[in-house]
Amino acid sequence: MPATTTDRAVLPARPQPILDAFRDRVAEPARHGIEPGLVMLNGASYGCVPDVVRDAQRELHRRIELDPVRFYKFDLERYCDDARQAIARLVNCDASDLALVPNGTFAMSSVILNLPLQPGDEIVVTNHEYQATINELTRVCARSGARLVVARVPFPGTTEDNALAAIEEAISPRTRLVICSHIASATSVLFPVDRIVRAARERGVDILIDGAHGPGQVAIDLHALRPTYYAASCHKWLGASKGTGFLYADPERQKLIKPAVMSCRTHLSRPERKAFLCDFDYVGTEDPTGNLVLPVAIEHLSAQHPGGLAGLQKRNHEVVMQGARLVADAAGVAMPVPESMVPSMVSLPLPVPEGGVKKGAMYDDSLWDALRNEHRIQAPCWALAGVAPRLMRVSCQWHNSIADFERLAEVLPRLLP
Repeated sequence: MPATTTDRAVLPARPQPILDAFRDRVAEPARHGIEPGLVMLNGASYGCVPDVVRDAQRELHRRIELDPVRFYKFDLERYCDDARQAIARLVNCDASDLALVPNGTFAMSSVILNLPLQPGDEIVVTNHEYQATINELTRVCARSGARLVVARVPFPGTTEDNALAAIEEAISPRTRLVICSHIASATSVLFPVDRIVRAARERGVDILIDGAHGPGQVAIDLHALRPTYYAASCHKWLGASKGTGFLYADPERQKLIKPAVMSCRTHLSRPERKAFLCDFDYVGTEDPTGNLVLPVAIEHLSAQHPGGLAGLQKRNHEVVMQGARLVADAAGVAMPVPESMVPSMVSLPLPVPEGGVKKGAMYDDSLWDALRNEHRIQAPCWALAGVAPRLMRVSCQWHNSIADFERLAEVLPRLLP
C-alpha cells in the first residue's frame, strides 16, 4: 500500500532568508528616525536602527502572523541559523558556537548563573565592569560562598600594560573565572583583550569577555582571540534592532551553559542539533525578529562606506578622536587614554562643581539634563564609583559628523563650573 502523508513526516519548504528579500535595498543610503535637530552623541547606549532594518523586521512580523504555530515550531530555527551564519562571518568563528540572545546582559548572566562555584572560589573583574555584571556576580557569590576580586585598573591614565598587570595580579590559584570588558561601558576603554585572554589561558583560568560594545565598533576575530566566552549586544553598534545579541562559548563549555530563562523545550533531546543552540533559540514566546534580521543590518551597515564595515569603523574612530579633542579642549581636560585604547567612543573626566554633582530630574547628572533639555544634545554624564566622580561619554556612529562634536564643544563651557 502506498504511503500517505500521515505515514511519514513531510517538512515544509524552508522559509525565504530575510536577506534575500531585502538584498536590493541593503546598498541604499542609511536613513534614521532620530528626532530632527537632536544631536545624538549617545549611540553607544541603544544604537540607531536604519529604516531598511526596521522594514525587514516588519516583514518578519508579517510572516509570523501568517502562521505563528509554524513559525515558532519550524521556521524560527531556520531564521536563527541564517542570523548565526552572518554573525559568524563578522566575528570569525563557527556558527554552531553562537547562541542568539536579547542582549549582552542576558548572555553574561547565562554564563555566570551556570558556574559550578564552591565556597572560597574567586571571580576576577575590573573596576571598569558594567554594573549589571557586578549585580549578577554579587548575587551568585552570596549564594555560593565564592568571592569577587576587583582588579584596580587606573583611569584616567589607563595603558595596556597597567590594565594587564592589574588583572594578572588579581588572579590566584582560587580564580575560576576572569571577566573583562572588550570596551568598558562607563570609561570607554578598549582593553587589550588579546593579551588578557592569553594571560588567563596560561594560568588555566576561563575568561568571559563582556563584548557589549564590540560588534560593529571594532574588528573581532574569535578564532584568533580564543576566549572561553564572549557576550555581546548587537543593537549598539551594528545598526540592529533593540534587544539583539549573541553568546559565543568554547565547544568544551557549551554543555555547561543554559540560558538564564529555560523554556518548555530544554528537556528535549535533539540528536541532530546541539542543545546549546536549541535552548537559546527558543526561550518561550518572545519577539525574536531583531536578531533574525541581523543579516540585513550587517550588510546594510557595511554598505555605508566604500571600505565596508572596517572602513566605517576607521572613519568613526577618526571622527571621535577629532571631536573628543575639541570637547576636551573646551572643557579644559585631557584625553584620558592613549589613542590605541580609544575605539569609537571616549569618556572624558569633567570638573566636579563645589558641593558635588547634582542629580538631574531625568538623568544621573544635572549637566546631562541641561544638555538634552536646553540644548538638544544627547551626551550621557555619570560617575563610576571608585574610578571617576564625573564622566561624559561621547560616541561616533554612522550618522554622526564632526559638526555634532563642534556643537557640544560650543555649549559645554557655559555649563561647567
